[in-house]
Amino acid sequence: MVRPFRIEYPNAWYHVTCRGIERSSIFRDDNDQKRFLEALGKSTEVFRVEVHSYVLMSNHFHFLLKTPEANLSRFMQRFNTAYTTYFNLRHKRAGHLYQGRYKALLVEADAYLLELSRYIHLNPVRIKKYCELPTAEQWDMLKKYRWSSLCAYIRGNGRDEFMHYGMVLDYMGGDDRKGRERYQDFVVKGLSGKLESPLKAARENAILGSDSFVVWVKELFLSGEGFRPQAYSHLKTIREPVEIRKIAEAVAREYGIEAEEIIKKRSKFREARQVLLEISYRLNLRKKSMRQMGAELGGISGEQISQAHNAIQAKLQRDSRLQRRIETLFSQLQLII
Repeated sequence: MVRPFRIEYPNAWYHVTCRGIERSSIFRDDNDQKRFLEALGKSTEVFRVEVHSYVLMSNHFHFLLKTPEANLSRFMQRFNTAYTTYFNLRHKRAGHLYQGRYKALLVEADAYLLELSRYIHLNPVRIKKYCELPTAEQWDMLKKYRWSSLCAYIRGNGRDEFMHYGMVLDYMGGDDRKGRERYQDFVVKGLSGKLESPLKAARENAILGSDSFVVWVKELFLSGEGFRPQAYSHLKTIREPVEIRKIAEAVAREYGIEAEEIIKKRSKFREARQVLLEISYRLNLRKKSMRQMGAELGGISGEQISQAHNAIQAKLQRDSRLQRRIETLFSQLQLII
């Protein structure tokens, strides 16, 4: 079996799963699940990772994640360590909690986002003692299952603060009553018949996507003289900072304006300026000082950059159009990261 690569780049999507050592339980009661989700929420805040779907089973978990800052490995290390420390202390045990390293498949979002979200949410009724139940009983169980993001998807309330629901529901027409009903129907359809796991389509134990996506990943990340797969996850630490000017030119082309108009401090093109600050923040946060970035962005302070980042994060939750626009720009800028 080919060893999984840790392919990391801005705005990459992953299906992540982790099992208890020797398939033992990683949750012994409701308090464990609650603390697990608390640790998950804190870790997503620290590393700015987005969780789009999750399910907690007795001896494993599944996540559908997006990493705007290309930091899956650091996020998972911090999160798994935090929960393992809690679990061992509470249950007076020592040693590893999980069976080896977590598994992460790089995912082509447009091709597999909906399928993976449904697959994750169907997990509670895919175990042997429930898989032969009538569809109505299975759906009733899923609606009552507490440790999954499904209920918040279909009801629109009782939502985890760290979760992102909009991207998946956009494929169903939006995060409104009709969109949630369509998503519910989509999940229920997965209960009828033998639904093939989308994970079986993964290539080389690492990539889940179309032929063109696999080729793109291989050419951009898994090729080149002297390439060593085992060292790949650390390549981001030696990349050069991305010039603010290059980012501004890409944003300006997207909006049909001149780069100078959004580099200057007081720009009349408000949204384009916000996008420039956000992309500059994500790409250069750990490669340039905030002060240096501010100087290149029209002479603003590092605090102003942080404030702009926080403001646009809230806006992205409501504006799927802007979110897609930023995705497009990132795909263009990946070639110079």
